Amino acid sequence: MQQPSHPILIGQVTSLSGSNYMGLENRDGAELAVEQLNAGGGVLARRVELVVEDDASLAQGAVDAYHRLADRGVAAVVGTSFSNASLAVLPHTDERMRVYVSTGAAHTQVDPVRPYVFMTPPTGRLVAAQLLRYFRAHGLTRIAVVFDSDSVFNREAWATQETMLGQFGVEAVAVEAVKVDSRDFGPVVAAIAAAGAQASMGWVTGPPATGLALAFRSAGLSIPLVAGLGAASPAFVDEVGPASDGIVVATSLVAVASDLPPSQTRTAVAALTGPFELRHGVPPSQFAVDGYTAVKLIAAAIEAGGDDAPDAVRRAMESLTCLTPEGEYHFTPTDHAGLGANDVAVAVIRDGRFRLTPWSHDQLRRHLK
Repeated sequence: MQQPSHPILIGQVTSLSGSNYMGLENRDGAELAVEQLNAGGGVLARRVELVVEDDASLAQGAVDAYHRLADRGVAAVVGTSFSNASLAVLPHTDERMRVYVSTGAAHTQVDPVRPYVFMTPPTGRLVAAQLLRYFRAHGLTRIAVVFDSDSVFNREAWATQETMLGQFGVEAVAVEAVKVDSRDFGPVVAAIAAAGAQASMGWVTGPPATGLALAFRSAGLSIPLVAGLGAASPAFVDEVGPASDGIVVATSLVAVASDLPPSQTRTAVAALTGPFELRHGVPPSQFAVDGYTAVKLIAAAIEAGGDDAPDAVRRAMESLTCLTPEGEYHFTPTDHAGLGANDVAVAVIRDGRFRLTPWSHDQLRRHLK
């Protein structure tokens, strides 16, 4: 029987305008995934089209964009990387019944589980645990923490990490909250210096990440500065410049592609990084990786279920095992995140690039397929 000729529509909510510059990177990753799918014959022998809606970096903008995509009849939606906006969308998924694969990293998107909500980045809980493992392995038991209280992801990631400190033998000797529009990081850095910390943990993204890193270096602090996924972007390295050298960052596996042990995962990473760098002139950021991975997961679910009807996509997602550049996802009805702590790489910035730390290389050598 002849396959239907009409395309499979995959929607995307992302920030094409407003303060969330990561949205453009998110779109770039999704576009590359769609191009590769079509070059390989499409999905269910049908062409895939990406339908993008701008959320204007606003929570209500994301809600409105999701409804517009549902009205268009998309099979599923790639969600925004702006966690504050993604969280606003979640209640509407129950009404519109379109799978929403968020590229934001707040773990409360999937805890508790919602039937139609999944996510691509490692959750803040996983990143928090992996960085505490790194601290413990290096004997860094006294840390000073800086977190962006305006960011849902960073606020929740720190709140989660705080509950884990005891089990890893780590103590927070100073905790400093900043705002998304904070400009003067001098007092924050002074508090870190006065606390006698062995390392500083930064749960910051965008301008606060840049401001903290520059102030940290200007103050001449010699302790390690460690950052969560929010700093895992070439844009962060470009903005901080040479002062970024030596900063330790939790990253996706893609960010350290050239350092990964040989594995099927490294092959999957290469399928993204080579074409992306050729097209954009820079390696893909975490946000680009998430956009790419979300499309690949949705496509794999449609193939597995043999149907692009929204509820068929949901059912297939809940039993999907899929190897991607971010690791191998194992979704279940009770786990809509799919990854584990070992899918988080710990890198150090050297000469403008993310390089895998020896500790993380050893962990991944045992873990990757």
